[in-house]
Amino acid sequence: MLKKYISFDFRKVFSQPLMVNVASLGILQLANYIIPIIIIPFVVRALGVEIFGKVSYAQNIITYLTIVVNYGFEYSATQDVAINRDDRNKLSTVFWTTIRFKFCLLLITFLLLLILFFTFDKVKEDGLLYVYAALVNIGFVLFPTWFFQGMEKMFKMAMFNFIFKALGAVLVILLIQSPSDYRIYLLLLSLSYIIISIFVFFYVIKHYQLLPNSKNKELSTSVIKKGFPIFINNIFVSLYTTAGLTIIGLYLTNSEVGLYAAAYKIVFAVLMLTSMPVNTALFPIMSRRFNDSFVDGWAFFKRSLFIVGVLSLLVCFVFYFSTPLIVKVFLGTEFLSVIPLLQVLSIMPFLVVMASMFTVQGLYGLQLHKYAPFIGALLGVISLIVYFIFIPLYGVYGAAYAWILAQTLEIVFVLLFLVIKKRELLSKERENNEN
Repeated sequence: MLKKYISFDFRKVFSQPLMVNVASLGILQLANYIIPIIIIPFVVRALGVEIFGKVSYAQNIITYLTIVVNYGFEYSATQDVAINRDDRNKLSTVFWTTIRFKFCLLLITFLLLLILFFTFDKVKEDGLLYVYAALVNIGFVLFPTWFFQGMEKMFKMAMFNFIFKALGAVLVILLIQSPSDYRIYLLLLSLSYIIISIFVFFYVIKHYQLLPNSKNKELSTSVIKKGFPIFINNIFVSLYTTAGLTIIGLYLTNSEVGLYAAAYKIVFAVLMLTSMPVNTALFPIMSRRFNDSFVDGWAFFKRSLFIVGVLSLLVCFVFYFSTPLIVKVFLGTEFLSVIPLLQVLSIMPFLVVMASMFTVQGLYGLQLHKYAPFIGALLGVISLIVYFIFIPLYGVYGAAYAWILAQTLEIVFVLLFLVIKKRELLSKERENNEN
């Protein structure tokens, strides 16, 4: 069986455009995530571990509002752009429908933040900090990541993201000097993203001639409806990806929050350097493959899965043994206690990329979005229970164990679902071909 995967022509999976996109994203993502890692020691020294934990917690809470703003468009709109990329009118409809709906969601998030201010003590204690953190969502509305992905212009997307990160880093280094500047730190990050997002927004409109008066009611409705189950799934997914830090903040100190946040940022950077470039570049191609033919798409999916899985295991191996060096170089001596935690989490590049392959490339690629919330709900509930049990018992390690368990369960559940649906989809395609 292994021979079948080793002997095939790699060019069938990694075509030149795909390789360019993956390589472009990989190089620029390296820069995109090295920059924040480089400034973390600077920020920690300026703010102190405890204040850094307080700031990280605010960012964590705002992450939930960002999920609302992004809805499910990172995949649904990407897919619609990829399918309609040669039809300017339909492309304009997808673009403006997504942008308008995102603006409506943005208003809802600020209302939710107001509710949190009156109901959640941590937000009430420092409301301005959370407002500054929430402003970043304006950037998430205007920056059309999903459009670049659908058009397979990942290099441009990554380049604009790099400019944002570089601008933010320069402002932080110049203006953050003491613990009293902690609010300004988040304000600078938000403003830098808003500035670059405004520029990118108008660039896309002008470059691709996207007319706001182009309307297709059926397509507009489809864009929103298709994104809804992904949105619901994203909410549940957040329960096992970001809820760990949230729950740590309820039981442990700001210093422990700061240590876990630093570890999470390192792991997240590794994840973005591995899973994000491949998944982002692969998704529009996978969507088109499945849309044209389930049989060909499934064969392409299996080949891609094998290659990506092997490469991600290699990343895990390197990450585990290089963890002490990473901590010493990028975080400093204050974070040496994070090394064992990072080694526990070194399996995450493999687990996350496999989960993303099955969910994003498989489930979403086959346009089976409607089933995602049911799987996500099951995983989310299980994860939340495990977090509340493990964190009081094992501290930050409890959050790590819960995260690993959740990602493993996602792989198992989605894989079983795809295997079950495979027969049905294959039979449907054969019937269509016969007719």
